[in-house]
Amino acid sequence: MSSTWWVVIEEQGGMGDSRGWGVAEATPYPDRQSAEDDAYLLAKQHRPPRPSSPRNRLVLRVTDGYLVLVKGKTDLWQFRVTVGEQAGG
Repeated sequence: MSSTWWVVIEEQGGMGDSRGWGVAEATPYPDRQSAEDDAYLLAKQHRPPRPSSPRNRLVLRVTDGYLVLVKGKTDLWQFRVTVGEQAGG
């Protein structure tokens, strides 16, 4: 019996004090290695809606994925790319 692995991108949305987190994308994979490979690519290449003019990106490896900090002209935004195994049937 094979497991389904998922790559989930969670990112900030909103403005000012009303910034919140939400799922931007969730994609299934047939195996863990494929999911981890794509998660790394997404951490390096995913373009969140903000900041509109990204200047640099810091990718941090964390448990089961990546935390990405994107510095814009005036703000710092972040998103997470997580790899997880589907639980249950």
